[in-house]
Order: sequence, then structure tokens, then C-alpha cells
Amino acid sequence: MTKKIIAANWKDNGGREFIKDYFGYFKNNLNTEHEIIFFPPDLYINQINTYIDNNSFYLGGQKLNANVGDKSFTSGNSSEMFFDSGCNYILVGHSEVRISASYSASNELYYANDLQIIFCVGEDKNDKESNNTKHKLNKQLGELCNKANYSKIKPKKVIIAYEPVWAIGTGYTPELKDISFIHRFIKTYVSENHPFLKEKDIMVLYGGSVNSKNAKEILSTPHVDGVLIGGASLDAKEFTEICNLKI
Repeated sequence: MTKKIIAANWKDNGGREFIKDYFGYFKNNLNTEHEIIFFPPDLYINQINTYIDNNSFYLGGQKLNANVGDKSFTSGNSSEMFFDSGCNYILVGHSEVRISASYSASNELYYANDLQIIFCVGEDKNDKESNNTKHKLNKQLGELCNKANYSKIKPKKVIIAYEPVWAIGTGYTPELKDISFIHRFIKTYVSENHPFLKEKDIMVLYGGSVNSKNAKEILSTPHVDGVLIGGASLDAKEFTEICNLKI
């Protein structure tokens, strides 16, 4: 069996009773060797942390405070706060965050510190229809490969989530050969342009309308190291089924 990363992005969903019921099912039915990561809303990180035992799964934060260098700033959380709450991972550059004209992934990359980054990239419908997918990815990956963002630490590995914006929540996914091609393209670009990392240090996840019906074939596709799941991760039974897949 090949070990993959199965990550759940709950976005702005959850609640105390929902979490209790969810993990009541999840913990009793989980049978996997994959690495499982949950990205819940910040307010529920501590509650979910109580269900972790023997590294059965990991936790991540959805977004760093863009002004994390300023301790006097109101709102948001620093990497130290996420880490102190039990998080090992942080999402950076998700398409729903990038939509803000003032957003810059570079600030979050610089201040991620000990959190393992999952760096999100992906083209929108206009990019796809204009054959600009690689150009858009080059621009986004350029932020990741900027040496200035790693002036404090040198990452041991990098995890990238390829999420074509036109596929998120639509029920549509690229053809498997296209997913494989783009994942290979990303690994090659980063290995050739990142100041520290080689191809063996780079993992690429696929995200965008992943569910229990298509997860196995996506996870079995060459150059796919895991999946980042949105809507389907909110259904405990469906997400557990995906986590238990043998690849």
C-alpha cells in the first residue's frame, strides 16, 4: 500500500455537536495507514485536538494572520498560536483567500515558522479556456520559490495542493492524464526553481470536487501524493471511506 495524504478542509463549517458526532463515527471506523489532516475553523481546533491519540490524525490552520509580524494587530492568529493549539500544518494561498486583491502569500510563507505549509495553487476558468494554466501556476509557484521567504528556516519538504478553481465545488474534475501532467509540471518547476528543495522533497495533492466515487482513481494517478477535500470531508462516513482506501 502506498501512503498518501488525505486532508479535509472544513472551510467555515462545524459546530460542537457536529464535531462530537463526526469523530464518534470517524474514530470508531478509521482503519488507515494514510496521513490524515483536518483543517477546521480556528474556533474548533482545541475541541478536535481532544480526539487525537497516537497520531491518528493531524491538525492544521486555515490561514495565518497576514500581519503576524505585528503583535499589536487585532484579529487573526500567528503560527505560534496555531502550533500551541496542536496544529502541525497551515494552508497558504487557497483560492478563496487569493481572491482578495490585497492578498500576498509571501507574508504567510515568511511567518509560517515551524508549521508545515500546504501551498495552494490553481487556475480559474478563464485561465483554463485561454490555455494560461502553466503561466498562472508559474506566477503562483514563484512566491513559493522566493528565497527571501525562507530567510529564517530551510524547509525539509514542501507540500503543494493543486486546486483548479473551476473544479472546486462544481462536481467536475480534470481528466486523470491532465492531473498527472500538471502534478509532474509542478514538481519539476519547484525542483528547478526552489533554493533548497529537490524533487524527492516535493509532494503535490489534488483538490477540487474529490469524493468517495473518484478518490481512489485520483489517488492512484501518477505524481498524485494525496488529496485536499472540501465538501465531501464534511460527511463523516464519506470521508472515512476515502481515508480507508487501499492504494
